[in-house]
Amino acid sequence: GASREQAMATTTRSSAAMRSAGTTIRGGRGWSGPCSHRPSLGPLRASPVDVAAFAKQTRSSRLVPPPPKLRGEYGSNKRSYVEEYDVREAETLAETDMVSPVVVAKIIESLAIGHFQELSGDRSDVPRSAEMKDLDLTFMLSRITFSFADLPSTSDTIEAETCFKPQKVSFKRDFAVRNKTAGGAAVAAATSTYVLVNFKTRKLSIAPKEMVDQYADFSTKDSSILGASLPRKGKLASLSPDDAEVCSSYVVEASDIDLNGHVGASVYIHWILDSAVAQGQRLDKISSLDVEYKQECFLGERIQCLTRSQDAEDGSGREIDHLVQTEEGNVLLRARSSFHA
Repeated sequence: GASREQAMATTTRSSAAMRSAGTTIRGGRGWSGPCSHRPSLGPLRASPVDVAAFAKQTRSSRLVPPPPKLRGEYGSNKRSYVEEYDVREAETLAETDMVSPVVVAKIIESLAIGHFQELSGDRSDVPRSAEMKDLDLTFMLSRITFSFADLPSTSDTIEAETCFKPQKVSFKRDFAVRNKTAGGAAVAAATSTYVLVNFKTRKLSIAPKEMVDQYADFSTKDSSILGASLPRKGKLASLSPDDAEVCSSYVVEASDIDLNGHVGASVYIHWILDSAVAQGQRLDKISSLDVEYKQECFLGERIQCLTRSQDAEDGSGREIDHLVQTEEGNVLLRARSSFHA
């Protein structure tokens, strides 16, 4: 279907492990877009945080949630949504207390789900409104671009905020991640695009006008309300096996599969950064990551991660072009990661 060429579904729990120099990373829930339902206005108060249980789960399983959520509520103008996270037991970079960039990505995943739950009134791990269920609709992540500033330490408290702009063909969602302990210093920002897809046929759908209009009081075209400098999407290289090297390979495991029946979006982030580490890059030097999902991937498939590394044009560091494909050559995603010198 068209969505296999244009979008990678997200939402729910997914995982993959990075076992390479510099970091240990495990899976968690995937990403979700906004949902068709009249939003509620009350703040969501998280249940008491059991950090010890979270730490035990992190050590024993790859199917772990994002860091424990301390609170979730609408911003003052109700056009954004804010959550706060406890990262005391989050994955860190080797021999440091610096939180891995994949944890930051998982916070962004969790924030989108939390906002989706608040908008839809559905508190499940895969929140969808009754209308979306009736129409067999879901949101699929098509593109996400991250910029990274200062990665936090495990002693910091992290706050993340999101807003979105609904459209007929795609929904734009932006994010800002801040270090509350450091006076709100920037940790990361991201901009993303979701497409609406029929859950059964996997074909792209157009959002009904009523669905778009329903968000008039809870969405915005002005992402400046996040107070963050958002990254810009770049032109991704059309990498081919002829001009890149196979950096790593995987067989898709059951723990990589989300509730949509395919590899979760965050698993690909693990694979990409695993490839970057294998190319000699340090994750504490990451400055940006731009990912375009092209096709779905399923249990048992054999995956190849290809890379091509070069100096950044402005001399600021290194850039790596990524191609993730099946062993048969089906392109799953293209991406580019950038690292400071």
